Amino acid sequence: MADISTKKEERSRKERSEEILKKEEIKINVNLPYIETEEETTLRTPEEIARRVTVLAVTNLIAFDSIDPEEAVDYLKDCNLWDDVTPKEKDFLNDPTEQKKAQESWKCECIWVLLWALKKVNTLPFPDELCDLNDIPSENYPVGGDIDPIDFIHAPHELRSKSEILDAADLYYRYDWACVDARINNLEMETIDSGVVYERHYALNWLITYMDQDWDDVSCDT
Repeated sequence: MADISTKKEERSRKERSEEILKKEEIKINVNLPYIETEEETTLRTPEEIARRVTVLAVTNLIAFDSIDPEEAVDYLKDCNLWDDVTPKEKDFLNDPTEQKKAQESWKCECIWVLLWALKKVNTLPFPDELCDLNDIPSENYPVGGDIDPIDFIHAPHELRSKSEILDAADLYYRYDWACVDARINNLEMETIDSGVVYERHYALNWLITYMDQDWDDVSCDT
């Protein structure tokens, strides 16, 4: 019975994603495999997500020249978050070149996805343009104003269901394939933004512990 229900879950999730792609007139690869089932998936814990999104929010401030790197490092250490900063993020903090800032600015999308998983934002909007973190209520954001990141991290966050997060992961897996296919074939992807799609796919794969990879090493296979 388990095998039958597993196949049904995989098939229905794939079909739902493909129906969305069809409506949006985005190319579908019917041969793309299923993603993991709920039974096979272990989500990151709410505290793990809160820690990750807080570090991302701090490095994002540097990307947009809101604080200087030394201030960010001191802040992260004061909040006992330095051990949560990845090797690539430490490299960025040590030498935030303009090119690295540009790359880091894309992490707005990862921040949005992780806050969506914690129910701090309601939706993952259609991926045709960069999200605006200013649209997030300040009380739902881990840094800034009177917010204490430690309070944010240890708050009793409610995580979205495994089913909802897997639905999003499956959809962005298929979005990402369409973007890669367009790039390989030198076609203009006009419907969705490939950079936005990639960053969201990245964050979703981390959320579902895809291949048990650490943040710096998350792969977005298509």
